[in-house]
Amino acid sequence: MGAMSAQLARTDPDTLYFATGGDWRVQPLAWQDERQAAAMLVRAFAEDPLVRAICGQPESRREEKMLWSFRLSLRAHCLSPHPGWVARSGNGKIAGLVLVSYPGAWLEARPDTWFSLRSLWHIGWASAQRGAEAARTIGRHLPLQPFLYVRTLGVDPAFQRRGLGSALLEYGIRCVRGKLPAYLETAREENVRFYARHGFRCLGAFRCLEVPVWRMWRPAEPT
Repeated sequence: MGAMSAQLARTDPDTLYFATGGDWRVQPLAWQDERQAAAMLVRAFAEDPLVRAICGQPESRREEKMLWSFRLSLRAHCLSPHPGWVARSGNGKIAGLVLVSYPGAWLEARPDTWFSLRSLWHIGWASAQRGAEAARTIGRHLPLQPFLYVRTLGVDPAFQRRGLGSALLEYGIRCVRGKLPAYLETAREENVRFYARHGFRCLGAFRCLEVPVWRMWRPAEPT
């Protein structure tokens, strides 16, 4: 699979195994995964500058805000037509995930009013407003041509540097993009080099909540 270093083996239509120096069972994201996947993303994005800017102060409440923000986002993704996958370690715990969106489509989840209100209570109005502002800023910098959007790629720090992030990225892109280019953003400059190794080039950066965000683009594969 091109730049992907993992060896792949499929045992049933909904399960894939990655061998990347460790064995990972990869399955489509399901709504039952929401809590565990959100907790994993809290750890994966603990030092992400944009996430920290959205959550704001006090520091003591940051993890709570992150957890409920990720829970809300994951639930919306699960209730939408967009695909996502989780990678489980040998003991069944979620070690990583990738979420992608079909070309030109934003999340249009079915309403879950009670859960949204409950999440807002935990996130806080100020953080929710900063999150909405960040989403608007990101939206203004999206490419004009159709693309596959890699919305989220996260790996638990305990399982990083084993090839799992690379395997999930390649799998998520190749499963649904066809001959379309892929696009994503990152607020961590060190990630620019990671994505460059997977065929992405940097289109430049913009500021979101005063945090620099890099725009990454992977051209469509030749026909």
